[in-house]
Amino acid sequence: MVKRVIVIVISIILLIGGGAAAIGGGALMAVFGSDNTLTSGTQQVSTPTVALVTALDDVKGTNGFATTVDQPTFRVSIAGSNRSQFLGIGPAAAVDRYLAGAAVDKVTDLDVDPFRLKTVRQDGAARLTPPTEQTFWVAQGSGTDISLSWKVRDGSYRFVVMNSDATSGVTVNGQISLQVPHLFAIGIGILIAGIVVVLIGVLLLVIGIRMRSRPPVTPPAVPVQ
Repeated sequence: MVKRVIVIVISIILLIGGGAAAIGGGALMAVFGSDNTLTSGTQQVSTPTVALVTALDDVKGTNGFATTVDQPTFRVSIAGSNRSQFLGIGPAAAVDRYLAGAAVDKVTDLDVDPFRLKTVRQDGAARLTPPTEQTFWVAQGSGTDISLSWKVRDGSYRFVVMNSDATSGVTVNGQISLQVPHLFAIGIGILIAGIVVVLIGVLLLVIGIRMRSRPPVTPPAVPVQ
């Protein structure tokens, strides 16, 4: 009886774990697709302030990930602007010093699919020098049609959208994407592993159900003298 219960419990654990793995692998494949890219599609964002700022805080583990499959790539593109605009990624401390005292909108929540953006206002009246004159950016681009590509690194960063002349009132039509090399193949591997574990769980469950408890052994009757 005890063995039967143990087998059934193990089978249930395998079914739950394998099912979760299969669902996770399938979700990776569905979200990132065969090109290993999660994208927002073209969206319009705007702010009446001088900048729209997104925190990329405490990025960790990219070096180990890069050793295994290659560095993830963060891309942003803007097309068809009627004025020169700026995209930049820089160390958090340097960007915060540059924007100190200026009115900016800070992104507090960003969902790519479906696209959703929430911001909080930082009030200020400081006039900024043009972002193109700063030297701390690790990736940048400016113009009416911009394509920025950044290999994600460990650290804390800020992603900034501004007008090239640092004036207020920023409106862009852009697209954000994150490419993680080989993630689709990883999703397939997780999905297959999950299915295998589920099949093992089903097999053990069938075995457990079919196991029969041994009837109790009755000692032979002792004849009464």
